[in-house]
Formats: sequence, C-alpha cells, structure tokens
Amino acid sequence: MGALVSILLSVGAPILAGILKSKGGKGGAIAGDVIEVVAERLGADATPQAIEEAYKADPEVFTQTVRTIETNYAAIARAGAEAHMAYIELANGDRNSADLLTRVWRPINGFLFPVGCLIIVVTVCVMLLSRISVDASVLPLIGIVVPVMTAWAGVVGYYVGQRTKEKTTGAT
Repeated sequence: MGALVSILLSVGAPILAGILKSKGGKGGAIAGDVIEVVAERLGADATPQAIEEAYKADPEVFTQTVRTIETNYAAIARAGAEAHMAYIELANGDRNSADLLTRVWRPINGFLFPVGCLIIVVTVCVMLLSRISVDASVLPLIGIVVPVMTAWAGVVGYYVGQRTKEKTTGAT
C-alpha cells in the first residue's frame, strides 16, 4: 500500500493518499472504497498491485482519473464540513434562543426520559429477580406509567420532528 500512497502523492492526490494511510475503522473502510473506485475507473482489479500496474502502463490516464476522483472526494469532504458547521450553528441557535422551551427541551428530555425508562427497567428486573408477584394493586400503576411514557415519547418525537422541519427550511 505504501507504493500506491507514494504514487497518489506524486500525481497530486493528497486526500486519496491520506485516506489510504488510514488503518482500520471508518478510515480503513473508506480506504477500501477508494481502492475499489480507482480500480473500477481504471478497469483494473481492486488491489493496490493492480492499480500500481495501471499507473506504470499509462501514467497520463492514471493521473487524469485519480485527479477526477480526488476532486469528487474533496467536494464530499467540503459538503460534510459545511453540514457539520450548519448543525453547530443550529444547536447554538437553540441554546441562545429567547424561547425557554427551545432552550431547555433537549437537556431536560435528554436527562429525564432515559431516567424514567431506567426506573421502569430496574423495577421490572427487581420484580422478576425477586420473584415478587404482581399484585392487583400494582396494575393501575402499570396502566398509568405505560401510557405516560408513550405519550412523552410521542411529544418528544413530534417536537423533534417539527424542529427538524424548521431547521431544514431555515427557520430558527
């Protein structure tokens, strides 16, 4: 792989070379994708050796092909960075909003909803492990908790959906 990285650097494709230097994880998966794309465009096998041979056979075609791919990856990277910056801007807009509900709904629901779910799970586990029989007096509590949690999840989901729609249309 080292020779292929050197070739990519020599033909002016530092983004692709940087991706191929990645070992494992997402970077490694993307490196495999890069090799497949380059090989497909060159009509070679998807191996570093086959790509190196394609370079030796026709450096001009190789350089043109790799630069086109490099430009596409650069555009994708720029779009990803812009999307990330837009998300940060929107999150800051929520945090700095004059509307109290907009400012506090994420932290409050982010804390209380999982705590509520955890309490339910722990209670059920304790009851099952302790072999506590479900008494008829507990059934009304279950009848209250399940609909409340379901309604809460629905309200949070609706609000998140509406904020998502607002954000995608540019409102804050």
